[in-house]
Amino acid sequence: MRKKLKYHLQPIRVPSGWTITINNLFEVELTPETIDWFSSSVLIGGVRRSTGHCFDTRVEPEGDPSGDFVIDMLTIQYDKTGEPIRGSENFLGEFRTKSKSAFIEKIEEFMIEA
Repeated sequence: MRKKLKYHLQPIRVPSGWTITINNLFEVELTPETIDWFSSSVLIGGVRRSTGHCFDTRVEPEGDPSGDFVIDMLTIQYDKTGEPIRGSENFLGEFRTKSKSAFIEKIEEFMIEA
């Protein structure tokens, strides 16, 4: 039997065509008492294979409750078998904020616009 988590996963609106590939983002604010809930190298990441758009997120510096929420946005090309082509990454930009709500809004906005 699974242990019940103290916090629920963070609700996020995911448009059609997107796959969330990793989700360690919980519905809790970033504070010194909750920093352990933000210590993963990727909080939430997603990909839209039809366009190659993808994103990864983190808190930086890792383990710092006064750190920034960071979103890296990029595109990746895929070969005919659906595997990513090594070295095909195209960095589109980075978004940084101290606001968790602005962080979530930017993720949702990126997915809608891609």
